[in-house]
Amino acid sequence: MKKLLFQSSVLMLQIALSGCGGSKVLKEPEPRVVTQSLATASDQRLAATLDWVIVRDGPGTWAKNVDWDEYLIRVQNLSDEPIRVTNVAVLDSLGTRIEIGGNRRQLIDGTKETTRRYTDEGLKVEAGVGGGTIAVAGVAVFAASGAVAMSALAGSATALGAAGAAAAGVVLVAPALIVGGIVRVMNNSAVNKHIESQQTLLPAVLLAGQGQNLDLFFPLAPSPRQLQFTYVDSQGEHTLSVDTRAVLDGLHLTQAIE
Repeated sequence: MKKLLFQSSVLMLQIALSGCGGSKVLKEPEPRVVTQSLATASDQRLAATLDWVIVRDGPGTWAKNVDWDEYLIRVQNLSDEPIRVTNVAVLDSLGTRIEIGGNRRQLIDGTKETTRRYTDEGLKVEAGVGGGTIAVAGVAVFAASGAVAMSALAGSATALGAAGAAAAGVVLVAPALIVGGIVRVMNNSAVNKHIESQQTLLPAVLLAGQGQNLDLFFPLAPSPRQLQFTYVDSQGEHTLSVDTRAVLDGLHLTQAIE
């Protein structure tokens, strides 16, 4: 009987840990090899290029089960004076402007708001759906990555849980759920730290002829139409738009908008 209780308790602990949900930092990011950029545009002052969009569990991702996108962008000052890129936004398929999310909570809240808007229009949003369009547009070649690695933190927590069960002989469901909750909080914290450390802070100042890579996080923007860049020089404020309809058509939408 005691052995049965022990086995059941360990099983419950494993279920609690594996089902704790949320996003998790991977030991190694998913591989991404791209032979060309996705979209680009320029005016007489600024050039902007979208190199890639990292979507949920797609090539280049460094975390599992995320509900946001990471845009990898390059900007180049074409003028002979300094430029400040003050903002970048995504225009989704309903014409709504999606702003940068500075942390995990802002990104998730923004995605929930987007999902509600699309639901009201009779459209379903699902993170990562349609991501294959990006691969085709970028003529991407992906190395075999094998199974997705679980985070070291989750593995450590599992080991600790099993050790505790062996010592006590039985692990109750409530403690198992508590451990699962702790793991989830720690995973979310690790993801948030990565976002905050990876995100490019704006404004980005570009000297004459200078270029810079931008790493920006956005809540889900289904089937985005444009990337909109706001920048300032001595003549005032300007806007440059990069058309993304062809390369990101259908992204995050389970049905297309007519």
